[in-house]
Order: sequence, then structure tokens, then C-alpha cells
Amino acid sequence: MTKLKITLTIALFLIIANLKSQQFPVYTQYVFNEYIMNPAIAGTVDRIPLRLSYRNQWSGFTDLQGNNVAPKTFALSAHTPVSDRIGIGGFLYNDVTGPISQTSAQLSYSWRTCLSKPACFWEKKKFMSLAYGTRILQFAYDDTQTTSWNEYFGLADDPVLPNTIETDFLISHTVASYFYTEYIYAGFAAQNLFARPLKIKSDLNYENRLTAEYNFLAGAYIPFSSDKSLAIEPSVLTKTTNWSKTQIDLGLRFIYQNSVYGGFSYRASETAFGFLFGVESGDMFFGYSYDTAVEGINNYSG
Repeated sequence: MTKLKITLTIALFLIIANLKSQQFPVYTQYVFNEYIMNPAIAGTVDRIPLRLSYRNQWSGFTDLQGNNVAPKTFALSAHTPVSDRIGIGGFLYNDVTGPISQTSAQLSYSWRTCLSKPACFWEKKKFMSLAYGTRILQFAYDDTQTTSWNEYFGLADDPVLPNTIETDFLISHTVASYFYTEYIYAGFAAQNLFARPLKIKSDLNYENRLTAEYNFLAGAYIPFSSDKSLAIEPSVLTKTTNWSKTQIDLGLRFIYQNSVYGGFSYRASETAFGFLFGVESGDMFFGYSYDTAVEGINNYSG
């Protein structure tokens, strides 16, 4: 029995030592706001797209007191061309998950060149865009308003989590590339590079670190008629970190008259389906999406 207890203790320690969690927001409607995934998209259209989005993820999750602790994300982004070759952009988001909140702002600069000859600026032929961005992140952990599993059952406090309010400011960097034509696009971005560990106190001096994230975004615009009144847009988004497996999102949207959108997406990491709908009129656009898990957390998330 003693040997069994020792084995179980060691196994639990190994499991706890490798705990990881979602560190950046999830965006089902990435096809409507590509810039927030890849800053090299800044300046690739001859206008100033201003995007405002709100996401309530895993609705229905509560803490031990019944308080809603599901992740909520608010994001605002914009970008614009400065010249035929230069673009600038920025975004601001706030992501709250229970006691953890992140507020981040990024400014980016992009440079693009035409790969078709002769010069073809603003005619969608073949372009390559490169970008660099600087991100400021405020990370906050407030454990004063929560009751942990240990506290709920009268056990010792988790030594890794400080029973207090902790905040820290970080600076990280982003580099990205983006290739696009009138009918296809593909881009790669490396985000949160060279960020130092969080200065969040821990009784056992554990290192709390936000890791770099690498994402790949690609898609195609496929019209079914000469006047392009009906088209489809398949897309794929992959996200990878040093601490996690590659997450894959697949999407397909149907486009009518370039003003009405409908489609769905599939997120393999959560085995979740998303349904999308959007309407564009003049300079205004409205989009709505709903995600539903098909296994795992589907009994808890509505």
C-alpha cells in the first residue's frame, strides 16, 4: 500500500508540473479580421478597416460559487495603407478568464512589394508583405475574489498561485509575412517573441511564462459566376506553441453579392463547430458566430 501511495504521489506531481492553459484569445471569425492574426495584412486594402468584436467563450462555465468565469474577449483593430508600399496598423484587446485578465495593445509596420510585372499597385495580382509589431501586455491575476479547489475542501493553498492581486507589464514582438493575389492568400506570423517571464509571485518560485505563438493562415476566394455574385471561401488557421500541439481551425463561408455571408468552421483542438453569418452594407459590416462543442465539454458549455 505504501508503494502504491508513493507511486500515485509521484504521478500526480508529474501531472501538475506539466499543466498548461490557453494564453491568447480564440477568434472564430478570423476571416473577418485577419489583421489581428497577422500584422502583415496592414495596408493590403485601399481603405481603413475598423473591426470591433466581442466573444463569450465556453458560456456556462462557473466557479465553485456559481459565478460565470467563462473567457470573455473584447477586441478592436484597424489598419491603413500609408503609401503603395507602406502600411500601419494596431489593435487593442481585453481578455478575461475568471481571476486572470490580459489587456494588450500592438502597433505594427508593414512593407509590401508587387511580385507581378509591370508594377501593379492596388490591382490584386501577386503581392508579398512583411511586418514587424511591438506589443504591450498587462497581465493581471486576482485571487482575492476566488475560492480554489483546495480552499473549498479546506486543504492547503496551491503554492504556485499567489493569494493576492498581482499585475505585470510585458513587451513582446511580432514578425509576419503575407502573400496574396485576387483569389488566394497565405500568411505566417510569430507572436509574443522575446517576452520575459511574468513577475507573478509564487511560494515555490515557479516561472510563469507566456510562450511564443506561431500561426499560419491561408484561404482562397472561388467565384461560381462571371459577375462574382456567388462565391465560396475555404480557409485554414493553425496555431502552434512550444508547449502545445498544433491547433487547427477549418472554415468555409459562402458569399453572395459580396454582401451576405454564411458558413461554418471546425476547431479540432476542442472538437467544436462554429456557425457564421454576416451582412455588409456600404461601409458597415455585422457578423455573428456561435460555437458548439460536440464532445468533451459539450455537457457544460451552452
